[in-house]
Amino acid sequence: MKSRFLSFILLLISTSAAFAQTGSIKGTIVDAQSKEPVIGASVVLKGSTPPVGASSDIEGKFDLPGIPTGKQTVIVTYVSYKAKEIEVTVYPNQTVLINTTLEEDVANLTEVKIVGQRQTFTDVSVITEIKQAEQIAVGISAQQIQRSQDRDASQVIRRVPGVSIQDDRFVIIRGLNERYNTVMLNDAITPSTEVDVKSFSFDLIPSTAIDRMLIFKSGAPELPGEFAGGVIKIYTKTIPDANGFTVAISPGFRAGTTFSNVLDYRGSSMDWLGFGAGDRKLPSTFPTARQTNASQPTEATFNAFRNLPKFVDTYTKTVTPDLRVSLGYNNSMDLGRLRLTTFNNLSYTSANQVTPTNQFRYLAFNNSTQDSQIETSYNDQFYGHNVRLGVMSNWGLIFNPQHKIEFRNLFNQLSSKETTFRQGYSLDNDRDVQNYAFRYESKSIYTGQLSGTHEMSEATTLKWTGAFGYTNRDEPDFRRFVTSRNIGTNDPFTVEVVPGSNASLTRGARFYSSLKELASSFRVDGEHRIERNGYEGEEKMQIKLRAGLFGEYKDRDFAARWFNVNNPGGVPEEILTLPAAQLFSDENIAANRLHYGERTNTDDQYAAQNTLLAAYVGSYIPFTPRFNGSFGVRAEHNRQQLQSRQRGGGDRVDVNNPILRFLPSVNLAYNFTEKSLLRVAYTMSLNRPEFRELAPFTYYDFAFDVSRVGNENLKTPSIQNVDLRYEFYPNEGEVISVAGFYKHFKNPIETRVRYAGSGVTFSVDNAEEAYAIGGEVEVRKSLKNLTTSSLVDNLTLVLNASVIKSDVLTGFAGQEENRQLQGQSPYLINTGLYYNDVNRGWQVNMLYNVVGKRIFLVGDKEVQPTVYELPRNVLDFNIIKALGPHLEFKAGIQDILNQKFRLVQDSNLDGKITGVDESYQSFRRGSYTTVGISYKF
Repeated sequence: MKSRFLSFILLLISTSAAFAQTGSIKGTIVDAQSKEPVIGASVVLKGSTPPVGASSDIEGKFDLPGIPTGKQTVIVTYVSYKAKEIEVTVYPNQTVLINTTLEEDVANLTEVKIVGQRQTFTDVSVITEIKQAEQIAVGISAQQIQRSQDRDASQVIRRVPGVSIQDDRFVIIRGLNERYNTVMLNDAITPSTEVDVKSFSFDLIPSTAIDRMLIFKSGAPELPGEFAGGVIKIYTKTIPDANGFTVAISPGFRAGTTFSNVLDYRGSSMDWLGFGAGDRKLPSTFPTARQTNASQPTEATFNAFRNLPKFVDTYTKTVTPDLRVSLGYNNSMDLGRLRLTTFNNLSYTSANQVTPTNQFRYLAFNNSTQDSQIETSYNDQFYGHNVRLGVMSNWGLIFNPQHKIEFRNLFNQLSSKETTFRQGYSLDNDRDVQNYAFRYESKSIYTGQLSGTHEMSEATTLKWTGAFGYTNRDEPDFRRFVTSRNIGTNDPFTVEVVPGSNASLTRGARFYSSLKELASSFRVDGEHRIERNGYEGEEKMQIKLRAGLFGEYKDRDFAARWFNVNNPGGVPEEILTLPAAQLFSDENIAANRLHYGERTNTDDQYAAQNTLLAAYVGSYIPFTPRFNGSFGVRAEHNRQQLQSRQRGGGDRVDVNNPILRFLPSVNLAYNFTEKSLLRVAYTMSLNRPEFRELAPFTYYDFAFDVSRVGNENLKTPSIQNVDLRYEFYPNEGEVISVAGFYKHFKNPIETRVRYAGSGVTFSVDNAEEAYAIGGEVEVRKSLKNLTTSSLVDNLTLVLNASVIKSDVLTGFAGQEENRQLQGQSPYLINTGLYYNDVNRGWQVNMLYNVVGKRIFLVGDKEVQPTVYELPRNVLDFNIIKALGPHLEFKAGIQDILNQKFRLVQDSNLDGKITGVDESYQSFRRGSYTTVGISYKF
């Protein structure tokens, strides 16, 4: 497959015509003082022969189409106004937007600084925003996203310094796991999309919808106080650069998955669209828990279970290629003196994954033989089909340059249909096993924001945002059953059925759960600027005073029900030896045969609420033209509540944690020159538990063969953050930076092992104290003029590297100490070499990523050693070719090396991973090849 793909690329390169590409320049010209349109202003491309130009219309608008790509200079002139020159970079098939002002040419007028505003999606604009930020920040533009061919935000963010991605969804910043990040979508905090962890799934946002992504690594009073890794701001597009309709189609081929034969189960006719949960849910007429727990089930109860989808309904199929389709519609229209803009995107993804997985559990390590006896050995044949239907619709209403209102909407329907066939053995009962699991998960996630920006005067700006989020997650009819035989024999496998009224999460179990969460928030931010004496008209010397309010309320309801097929006694032996499909058939669910018993526990549901009120004051003070500081304090009063019951006795669990925290922050910057500066920052922040981490609910994780349970006694950690960063900006769009940071954690939350009878449970607890110290290097540098080669002139190097040392000084009881913080990586490297020939429309890049060894599970020094996730090198290759002004070809191979995902336990407890240590879990996902086209109408 790879050789054919590369041959195709070479053929395309050798046969395509090398014709010049063009873009366009458009914008609006207004008077610097009155903000009224300048009508009839001359806009000319400098050096063009014959002259290329246009005049501004009655609204001050102009349009220069067919401009050659590359660096260009626009000259704007008008009678009685000062002429001005604006430098821009024109890209193929893109529009550069210039909204600028002209100053009257009157001798007694004081000088006014005029800025030509470029679009925010370019590399240059993002680098400029990072340079001008008062906090330590990094970011990535839509332009760089396009070059990398990343599909969604989870892949995009891998290109950012000090950032890695886990499970293709969860972001890790500075080596810290996902719980230490806060994600904001268009300046509104996003709802959590996961049940078991505190996180936002970045794979919800298609890359085509992203305008830019910024990560703030030091705090500020206007930023949320809950972070340690960073505050991630994702901005989606609202104002289009040009009107149009875009279609993109991209099939995908995964090695080891596409065209392979897999075991699957029959689902719903709506699975292809992601709405298959409805056909799997318990019907509204299904009996209540009291009826199904009766010792003498009625015929109506038996019929209710017989009418559920078949317990076993498997078949073999051939996996088809993945498919991604995207439709985009952008428009900007005039409504009298108002301008209405809209940016819309409809995306559909159907993706498949086959993952053969090996995992082992061991008895105690034998020091004399330097190994551990295997307790269980499993080989899982996993097949998953994932569907995403995404709709984004953003609208902007621009009243005038001082006032605009934006309405943003993002909806995602996601589903995952999974079939797992497990083979192996267990020494617990000396049995060979063949286990099966059929799972379906559906998530509907909506987030919307209505926001306004208002220039109340030349000195005062007011911004407000109202946001609403909704999450609905269903996991209906998660079916699991076990077959076994005496170990080492050729006996037929028989289905294990729970005897009497016993309960089992694995043997003949059906599990249903539903989660609904509503989140609403508001924020108001005000800024007032004061000119300093002697620096009138100099924007960078203005004192800025800020204040704001934030409020958020979350409400979650979770409930689960689960059942077992059990043998009440007296069932003929020949029935129990039937194949699974026959054993679980409707005719065997009867009074004199097998029963379904309700096993729902008192802890299988919870309700939770969180109320957050915050207020802040802050200021930006330029002490001198070179030295400035940003100061402030944020006060957050948070009340976290949860209601549930303990398993067994049903004792009430009532969490009520009202906490008031004052979070100061200081950011100082000294500019050595226009191109270099030094930053120093201090921030106090915190990290709240997730609802699920507080709930006593026990969930069986089939993939790891463990149960997961919360801890209602969790404390809220606090973090002290200190940062130092030197930044150098050699040329436009380039940056070189070196940074160091220190973080001190009090009561950090970590995953721990608990034992319940013969089973293993993953839970969470507070360590007492930990720290992390590290350094980062970022390089984004063009190789132009390094040689006489035109090939090298079109290359750009992007290098991000981090080194971190962490230590848990005091852990919880029974836990290893003097070790890495759980989830903390000792190093991260992201680098890429980008080739971009704007004149011929070629973009080619090679990308590399690696994350250092990190703790997956903290051991207990006795039964369970610490488990580490080992590094894996990831290499991606992407190519984009513009075939004229409307058509674009894209292709790429991701994860070319296809190295194993490996979890390894520190069997000999020496704190190192060597050849003596043993595999906990390993698998390969397979290299992924995509070929696609997009057409812009």
